[in-house]
Amino acid sequence: NRPAYQQRSSGINAEYGGKVNLVMGVLGFTAVWLAIGYGSPFLCDFIGFVFPAYLSFKAVESPDTRDDTQWLTYWIVYSYFGILEFFSDYLLFWIPFYSLIKCSFLLWMVNYNGASLIYTRFIRPFLSVREDAIDSVVDRVEDVADKLDDYIQKDD
Repeated sequence: NRPAYQQRSSGINAEYGGKVNLVMGVLGFTAVWLAIGYGSPFLCDFIGFVFPAYLSFKAVESPDTRDDTQWLTYWIVYSYFGILEFFSDYLLFWIPFYSLIKCSFLLWMVNYNGASLIYTRFIRPFLSVREDAIDSVVDRVEDVADKLDDYIQKDD
């Protein structure tokens, strides 16, 4: 136990300081694991998916609709990012500390409304120009699916 004069002079009580040290230790360990650890892509995907999925659940359950829009925007950007990552995986594999960079990017999208920025500057303009063509393709696919369903139902 520290004397009372030392506790007062630091301005931080021991319990709070212990929690801060624990959090900083976990964050440091996670950062090192993402940088060089085995299974770091899984950890990064876990952080980028499970944490936002829980916050999305909380947003759906809340009466405020602004957070719903925030999380829908996150999932749109996350989906596009996943597609880009899939097609560039062989190149991204060679980037040092890629999992750490990716995880930092995903956390930036969550905590600093980065998803809204990316959506507004890149995805929205891209889709707005092509919206009619995309809707046309979706309608044709729905027609084919309906015809296939009718054909299957007819045979039963």
